[in-house]
Amino acid sequence: MEFQQLIKDGLALVSRVRQEISFIRGCNYKQASLDILHTASFNLASAEDLLNYADELALKQNDAAGEKVLIASDAIKNVQSMLSRKFDVELDCESQPWFDDVSRHIGICA
Repeated sequence: MEFQQLIKDGLALVSRVRQEISFIRGCNYKQASLDILHTASFNLASAEDLLNYADELALKQNDAAGEKVLIASDAIKNVQSMLSRKFDVELDCESQPWFDDVSRHIGICA
């Protein structure tokens, strides 16, 4: 798998998780729930920024690109875990292959 495809797939995962957050936000109106969703959205936006930055670094042949993808991967997992714990949301099983690809192509367990 090409590095740019890995980033593209990561951005697609961010989009799917963002849709989950929007759905949950529409169902939960308590302030505590909204605060958790705001934190999840902020962390997800940071992961998206890291993936975009990794793409820029990869185009410049910078080795730090892989590190940025790993950090983004960890942030996405944390958001999914937070949603699962707080809202009983099932984790997106379709996202696991992306985490596996990150591990396989970057060489560190994602």
